[in-house]
Amino acid sequence: DQALPMLSHYKISGLAGVGGQPTGDSLASFNKDAFRSYNLEDSANAAFSPQSVINYVEPLNHLLHHYGRTLAGVKIVHWYKDRLPEEDDLVVALWDGESDEELDRLNAQARARELLEAIHTGKRPDLAGNRYYAMTLSGAAGRVMMRDWMEGSFEELVDSINAWFDQMSIVRNDGKGLAKLPKLVAVVSATVRTLDDIAPPQVAEMYRCGVNRHHLFPGWALAKTLVRARNDVLRGESPRYTRMGLIKACLMRNPHTKGGEQLSPYLNENHPEPAYQCGRLMAVYANLQRSALGDVGAGVVQRFYAAASVTPAHILGRLATLSQFHLNKLEGGLTHWYEGLLASIWERIDHELPTTLDLEEQGLFALGYYQQLAAMRRPKKDQDNQPTESGDKE
Repeated sequence: DQALPMLSHYKISGLAGVGGQPTGDSLASFNKDAFRSYNLEDSANAAFSPQSVINYVEPLNHLLHHYGRTLAGVKIVHWYKDRLPEEDDLVVALWDGESDEELDRLNAQARARELLEAIHTGKRPDLAGNRYYAMTLSGAAGRVMMRDWMEGSFEELVDSINAWFDQMSIVRNDGKGLAKLPKLVAVVSATVRTLDDIAPPQVAEMYRCGVNRHHLFPGWALAKTLVRARNDVLRGESPRYTRMGLIKACLMRNPHTKGGEQLSPYLNENHPEPAYQCGRLMAVYANLQRSALGDVGAGVVQRFYAAASVTPAHILGRLATLSQFHLNKLEGGLTHWYEGLLASIWERIDHELPTTLDLEEQGLFALGYYQQLAAMRRPKKDQDNQPTESGDKE
């Protein structure tokens, strides 16, 4: 059957909060001569029959109004080729929940592994052939901007979300087990001062990292997160666990990061990279000063962390000398404990401090610092049961 193309398509609604117009926005429109070819007018440049227009406008409006998630200037929608039971839709676990029905970290991880096993063993043939689709949208000057399109098999999606959980997992800053897994909103927030500081394309890229384990975290995510984590430290605070989880995920997913595969949620005393061990040294020197002198205001960390995380050889050698003064202030067993801990770290560095650290090495430094502090803050009664990178007792 033949049909004349519609010259003006129906509007897409639901983007008013992300740059769109209250009256709706056009997905297919041609309002300038530069966008027209062969003297075709309006939407004849992208010919759709009236029914075809209805077929894309109504489902997209339905998705935006009922399933759209807003994040930092964009709206993200996802759906599946075949109907999916609500409890099997793990994409919701990536989002900051608004109800008690949101999956927590442990349940979501367990559910992801359960679904993967069911697909592999043939128990859920309905899932094996299913596919997912997702779009990242915003509005601009009355037009719909499609910032990203994602699709793949349901199995790939579940595997990717499971990898996201594993890579983001990090110890609490007090050492008492794992921190709550951050949702996507918190992860994006970890890179900036406020959500107003992040651009819509960056949101789309971070979402893609969540649903595609093969998509590398962008370099800007690691760079921005390191700056924010450094600012946390310079204010005398522990780095937010969301930032440390994101740094760990960036390094684990990047195949060029030396020692990235040997990172774990907890302290890895035997990590082979000097940058990681330098971060551990920084944490021990800070704790040593506190043990010897108490709260002295702007201490070792506030004065030296920023420089040590970039040029450790220049700073940590000075702190090694200063530590002798602090050790002399301590008594008996505590002195021996610090001396033993420092000696073990220096041995792993092989007494050759790196002159400078690149971006990935600065990430390793930050993780070594954070995880060493968490290990030292852990209650003594829990220390014998604390897992390490290999899963053994410390």
